[in-house]
Amino acid sequence: MKILPIVSCILSLVLIEVVSANSLESKQIQIVSAEYVMGDTYCREEQGNSDFCADEIPHKVQLDGFSIDTHEVTNAEYSRCFVDGVCGPNELHEHRPKDFNKSNQPVVFVTWKDAQTYCTWSKGRLPTEAEWERAAGADNLGGAYFGKLYKKGSPQKVGSLSPNSHGIYDMMGNVYEWTQDWYGPYETADTLTNPKGLEQGKEKVVRGGAWNSPNYFLRSSDRVARSPELRYSDVGIRCVRSIK
Repeated sequence: MKILPIVSCILSLVLIEVVSANSLESKQIQIVSAEYVMGDTYCREEQGNSDFCADEIPHKVQLDGFSIDTHEVTNAEYSRCFVDGVCGPNELHEHRPKDFNKSNQPVVFVTWKDAQTYCTWSKGRLPTEAEWERAAGADNLGGAYFGKLYKKGSPQKVGSLSPNSHGIYDMMGNVYEWTQDWYGPYETADTLTNPKGLEQGKEKVVRGGAWNSPNYFLRSSDRVARSPELRYSDVGIRCVRSIK
């Protein structure tokens, strides 16, 4: 199991800055129904990290079409949900709140339940692992913001770098993104249709790498387990909607 170190900083409850009239508006891009191979052998075979990549066993998946946010949910967008009385306030770093509080930065310090509540409020839901990997696994992965030291780094404005070939920004780097799925081994028999992972577990899966990740985390197949009750400086939100 891969669990990244939990940020050991004390968090203080603060309100994020007033919503900017010029903040990015939510947009979604449609991902069509398809069968694809989820998982990868690159890390195990090319990098020799067999234990590290043991949870990425390739297997066939059939997915229905869905739409996904073009960018990670920003502080400004999350604050609208808070102002509506639906979302709770996110918590910010006690010593460096300004580094994480700009309106167009991705919202962080949100629990898995906070993320789920926001997506429901925005008439969507969190992506499954399979949906997230399908949207991330484009021919061109897009630009990535990563590899920053914790005391010097923080998320940058969403959409600052080039999108992937689906037209989606920051799938690699900037912040990890919560998914619906509990962390656990894949079911790999036959072709899975719209898989949703385990029915229960201890950690939820986050995907995509973050501003403080090394480059080997920036792979569409990489899986990381995080506690759904905790808040992290490098985990945010991206929502999807089912297409009927």
